[in-house]
Amino acid sequence: MPTHPAPSPLRPVRQDRSLRTQQRIIAAMEALLANTDGSEITMERIADHAHVSIGAIYKRFQGKDSLLPLVLERVQDQQFERLREFLARPCWSDAGLAQRIHVLLEVFAQSQQARQRLIRALVVGHWQSNDRAPMEARSAELIGAMHAWLSECAAEIRHPDPRLALSFGLFSTLQTLQTAVLFDRVPPALGLAGFVAEMARMFQAYLGLANEPAPLLRAAGPRESAT
Repeated sequence: MPTHPAPSPLRPVRQDRSLRTQQRIIAAMEALLANTDGSEITMERIADHAHVSIGAIYKRFQGKDSLLPLVLERVQDQQFERLREFLARPCWSDAGLAQRIHVLLEVFAQSQQARQRLIRALVVGHWQSNDRAPMEARSAELIGAMHAWLSECAAEIRHPDPRLALSFGLFSTLQTLQTAVLFDRVPPALGLAGFVAEMARMFQAYLGLANEPAPLLRAAGPRESAT
């Protein structure tokens, strides 16, 4: 009867060590993108930041561009976790749709501004990628969670097709905010807070909501907690 060698007790340890090395490389790339122009990032700088050899990087990745999808996945996972925590806060139970829209847009815009360089690099890299489907699916999941949270107040919508209006309005508003913040297109006369307020007012008007003053509710905790 043929015998099979027992599995090496070192294999799980090696696999765990390899995974930690990979995570350090991805984290190093994320940190460099957040503080350095993408054209200035080299494999040597990534290796130095991750405290690994260049050979260890090339063993796992073809080059720095192959790291971008994994960094984007990592950032999106962080965003989704923060979003779930944000939407689950009990303070929103008494908030109307106008209040929710304003606070959501405010937190989204400020989170984009706080990580502007990193997110801009990832967005540009995403659009240059040949395989955008996985990340677009994750983005759709994020927007879907926001949509479901706003839909709790759907009875306030006066648009003839509330579901369509909420979907289209949310998508359009987030896209406009992200583009303006990431690429420095916020009108100086408004500033970020004024721009967010006007975008919220447009969204609310499109849904047919009553013209309400700026909401008193504010998101507790760090502004980056939602997205």
